[in-house]
Amino acid sequence: MKDMPLYKTIYEDLRQKIENGTYSENAALPSERVLCQMYHVSRSTMRSALDELYRNNYIVKLHGGGNFVKPKMFERKMTKFNSFADSLKAQHISIKNQIIDYELISTDKYLDSLTLPQSNFTDNIRWHKLTRLRSAEDVPLMIETNYLPQWRFYEIDTNVLRDTSLYAYLRKNYNMVITDANELLSPQLPNKHERTLLQITGHTPCMLDELFCYEKGNLIAIHHTIVRGDKFRFQSSSYVNG
Repeated sequence: MKDMPLYKTIYEDLRQKIENGTYSENAALPSERVLCQMYHVSRSTMRSALDELYRNNYIVKLHGGGNFVKPKMFERKMTKFNSFADSLKAQHISIKNQIIDYELISTDKYLDSLTLPQSNFTDNIRWHKLTRLRSAEDVPLMIETNYLPQWRFYEIDTNVLRDTSLYAYLRKNYNMVITDANELLSPQLPNKHERTLLQITGHTPCMLDELFCYEKGNLIAIHHTIVRGDKFRFQSSSYVNG
């Protein structure tokens, strides 16, 4: 450490203060002038330390507005089909599920808006409608509403789903095998109830993630999820032939 450049020493100190919450997410760092006084260094040394924080995604710089702690982002890779739980568990991130509502329904406003395949759906079909608040490291990330046809899944034990993945539960209890899926992402303005659950303001961007899962050609699950755009992102990779 004694051979480390001075700006690196300052960088490490500021980095630790960001990670331990001394400077919380979205909070402004002290001004360059104040930081220089705190660390007894020149402006050029401090700017090198701040540039290092910026390069390593710890802060964002607003021209004329100072430096702000960048919020931690959670991510789901879309290179292959995987669930929210599977994706975050692979990153060793703890997950919590809170059951918001459960009911057995014939239809609702959202289902009425969809064009469902007629091959395995009739007018009298019933759906398990399960809504959960899903959090990572105690940060509320998304409100997920699952629609599961009763003809495929006779009953759902909601108590089990507080502590386990929905897909893991369905695989174990119903031998579910998802063979393909379609996913749609679109901007969404959260309503008052959604903002309260997600602990966000009306200015926080959100995404609507609609996922349609199939088993050998049969639609067996629909997921309607409101996702916090300031804390969660989707990563996709594309390959060009040749």
